[in-house]
Amino acid sequence: MFGNNDDTVLPKNRLESLCDGIFAIAMTLLVLDLKTPENIPLKLVDEEIPGILYNLLPSFEAYFVSFFVLAIFWLRHQIHFKFVKYTNKIIITINVIFLSLIVFVPFSVGLMMRYYKSHLPLLIYIINLLLISLILSIQGWYITKKKEIQSEEIDDKLFRQFFILTTIPLIIFILSLITSFFSHRIAFLLIYLDPFTIFFYKLIRKKIWDK
Repeated sequence: MFGNNDDTVLPKNRLESLCDGIFAIAMTLLVLDLKTPENIPLKLVDEEIPGILYNLLPSFEAYFVSFFVLAIFWLRHQIHFKFVKYTNKIIITINVIFLSLIVFVPFSVGLMMRYYKSHLPLLIYIINLLLISLILSIQGWYITKKKEIQSEEIDDKLFRQFFILTTIPLIIFILSLITSFFSHRIAFLLIYLDPFTIFFYKLIRKKIWDK
C-alpha cells in the first residue's frame, strides 16, 4: 500500500474530506434511534403524544448531547489539521482508528437510549467517547513532535494550547467513567461539560497562560 519512501503519501485535503463525510454520516445516524410514535388512534393523539414524548426525553437528551460532543470532536480535529501540511502513514493510521470510533458512536448512543437505566450501555458509551478523545490526543501530541508534517512551527505557546485542549476532555470522560459506578445521572451530566471545552480552554488561557 505504501510502496514509496516518501513520508508524505497523501495530501491532507483527502483525509479531511473523508473525516468530514464520516462525521456528517455519524451525526445524521444519531437521529435514527428517535422513533416517531406510531399506531396512535387519531382521536387520542392529543392525549397520548405528551406522555409518549415525555418518555422519550432521555433519548432526546442523549441525541442532543452526543450531537454536540461529535461537533466538538470534529472541531478539535480541524484545529489539529490547521497545523498539518502533509499526512503520513502514522497520521493516516491514527485517523482510521479515530474514524472507526466515531462511526461507533451512533450504536453506543442507540444502546444507551434503549437501555438508559442500565449501567453497561452507559459504560460502553463513555468508553467510546474516552477512546475517541485519547486517539485525538495522541494525534495532537504527534503533530507537535513531527516537524516534517507541520504547516507552521508549533512553539511553546501553541504546545500549551494543544495540551489544554487535550487534557480537559480526557479528565471529563475519566471522571464520568468513574462516576458511572456510583450514579448514572451524574456520570451523564458530566458529559455535558465536553461541548464547553473551548470555553474552559479560553478561561484557563486568560487566567493562567496569557499572564
